Amino acid sequence: IISKMAGAKLLTLLFLPIIANCQEYNQLPNWQNQDQNWPNNQQQNWPNNQQQNWPNQQDQNNPWSSPQGDVYDSQNHLTDDEKKCPKHWIRFHNSCYRFIKSPLKTRDEARRACEAYQSDLVSVSTVEEHGFLLQQLQWQDPQHRTWYIGARQSGGTSWTSDGDGTSLQFLENAFLPEPNDGIYVNRDALAYSFSNSLKRWGIARVPSHEQLLYICEASIDSLQNLAEDERDYTYGVEIDNPKQIPRGPYFIKQPENTVFDIVNRNLHNEIVLSCLAGGYPTPTYEWFKEDYDNVRLVATRIDPLSNPKYTISGGNLIIYNPDQTEDRGSYHCKASNEFGVIISETVELSFGYILEFNLKRSEERGDQNWGKAVYCDPPQHFPGIKYYWARDYFPNLVEEDKRVFVSNDGALYFSALEPIDQGNYSCNVQSVATATGKNGPFFPLKVNSHSSFQQLKFPNNFPKVFPEAPVAGQQ
Repeated sequence: IISKMAGAKLLTLLFLPIIANCQEYNQLPNWQNQDQNWPNNQQQNWPNNQQQNWPNQQDQNNPWSSPQGDVYDSQNHLTDDEKKCPKHWIRFHNSCYRFIKSPLKTRDEARRACEAYQSDLVSVSTVEEHGFLLQQLQWQDPQHRTWYIGARQSGGTSWTSDGDGTSLQFLENAFLPEPNDGIYVNRDALAYSFSNSLKRWGIARVPSHEQLLYICEASIDSLQNLAEDERDYTYGVEIDNPKQIPRGPYFIKQPENTVFDIVNRNLHNEIVLSCLAGGYPTPTYEWFKEDYDNVRLVATRIDPLSNPKYTISGGNLIIYNPDQTEDRGSYHCKASNEFGVIISETVELSFGYILEFNLKRSEERGDQNWGKAVYCDPPQHFPGIKYYWARDYFPNLVEEDKRVFVSNDGALYFSALEPIDQGNYSCNVQSVATATGKNGPFFPLKVNSHSSFQQLKFPNNFPKVFPEAPVAGQQ
């Protein structure tokens, strides 16, 4: 009995893997169970190319199947939507376009230049493509220059595209009229051009020997290698610290327009124009003052060794004891190292001031329920100023609401005077460029009351136009 029981246990242990395997097999997805009788030889001989192209549709009852997606590119491992054009190229449908503005080339030279980018002169094949090119030209070329495209004359007045031989008959209305100057010129090429008389872009017949701008076109697949081969200044350099990679200068901070406050000269009697550039080796700086010699603009280098009032520290130009007659004007900064030179934007150095208010001011009067405008009468100033109205004492500023407000011209407006508006008022101004400000004299505003209610009326000089909604960054 013991031996029979031991034998039964042994048989059970031997068949456990088989039972387990059967349970695992029964838990497989339905589509695998249905295919278990598929002949093995047919599975082995299934063509590889058909296996690769088998549609990856998702079975609702099969959690192991792949979801349906875009067509997959097995060579580049990218879907059509993931493919991108290289830098400086613009994508439209499955093509990339590059608008090359320099240097100018003849038609044959332009075509060879495009071939160097694995492309060709653009071939306009559809109305949609023509519309895309017109939109890009309006944005990229406000100077309205002329751009070569790929087309050849196929006889008479008919033209075909170089790329696919498409007839341009569908663009007949896009052709611009030829100039009627009586001079015969062999216009054997086509280009996008702007007609000043028609006020629109169109296709013009031009001589192929003229040096013009041009547009290159390539399929997005042919430019994938070009995109991967894009190089910057770090290419081929084995340096761990990126700040020590040799490169030409580039601006980190451009100089800005500056106003020197004459009133606070006793506190700050110098002015600083700042310019900061990066690069390796570290760039050196020079500053120039721009002046006109008759009608020619001349940039004069500022030499701190010849004039001690100037100091150049890093990229900063420091001017001590600035003189309005001598130092007012335009300046620019130049940064250079052994790999290149860059010049900053031109900035203006000006001198700000606010003169004094009149010491006294006469009273103002208005009628109750009538509109009233009280003008500031500010002193002479440069540059612009901001206005603040105070009541009874400074800095008790007037609270603005729907009935009382200060306009951009500095006037204090009451849409309807009330007895509570009676009091002493003062206009105060502050420069928009510096912290300098001036306080105006206080003067009384008196409100003439009426025993009976009077209909609200606005004077003729009351403003009818209000400023637009402010934009972020504005005062």
